[in-house]
Amino acid sequence: MKRTAFRAILPGAAFIFMMHSAVQAHVVCGDRVFPTTLTMDDPGVSDEVSLPTIVLTPTPSAQSNDYGYEWDKTITEDLGFAVNGDYLTQRSPTKNLSGWDNITVTLKDQHPCIERHEHEELTWSVGLIRLIPGTGSAQLRNGGVIANVGSTAPTFYFGKGLGDLAAGYLRPLAITGEVSRVFSDTPSASPNAWSYAASLQYSMPYLQQNVKALHAPQFLMRMTPIIEFAMSSPDVGSPTGTIAPGVLYDASTWQLGAEAIVPANRTTRQVQGTGFIIQFHQFLDAFYKSWFGKPLIDRNLWK
Repeated sequence: MKRTAFRAILPGAAFIFMMHSAVQAHVVCGDRVFPTTLTMDDPGVSDEVSLPTIVLTPTPSAQSNDYGYEWDKTITEDLGFAVNGDYLTQRSPTKNLSGWDNITVTLKDQHPCIERHEHEELTWSVGLIRLIPGTGSAQLRNGGVIANVGSTAPTFYFGKGLGDLAAGYLRPLAITGEVSRVFSDTPSASPNAWSYAASLQYSMPYLQQNVKALHAPQFLMRMTPIIEFAMSSPDVGSPTGTIAPGVLYDASTWQLGAEAIVPANRTTRQVQGTGFIIQFHQFLDAFYKSWFGKPLIDRNLWK
């Protein structure tokens, strides 16, 4: 999601979810294409832009809306960075707040795809995510809507396609995940935390191209039904998280995704209702062959 909904509704733990605004890459591993996910990050780097990412989240006392962007740029073939920003609004009967969230930057390095045998489809990467305090709106910061403490989060990402399963109808399945340890600049004010996320996806393009060609409408064969899970466990306080079922549509140069955002436990339900996210994602390397669409250095650090 870029977890922007949480930043608007959980001010006491906002920094925990900022770390999810990391590189969102369109990862290719063998015959598998891992699409861009909305509430977690994928194990890849690329030249891409997400604009806009819109998150609508009801809370017990207000309606929180988030309008976000993300720009991803490759430094080398396997190393890239990302910059995230969000414009937040909160509307309630007694108070209206709006302004920019803090900026998050990410450095991420992707390991080469592992294909020891046909359809193994395994990839992973490591990243470092930094929430830069003081870069957002003073109004939101004073209102407790965004974090006033910075954080740094080492993160591990992975993706595994299940194309090596015997049953053909299961081979389009894939899982992706990430694990982060979030270190707060001031743990006494905002505690350190563990953050976990995973997705289960069923790729209709993979089914059509690698399992069995179906006589179905083309738009249907470009879809990937998906369910995402995101949880955060602070060292002090109760875990919070969401379940996000939805669908992704992949074209040749862009992707459109939409998901519901459902509270995963009682603690989360106390601060938010079921929301919605929609994102338009553009693959810059599909049509920009200049600086915007290719690595700054034509080299892979793993080779």
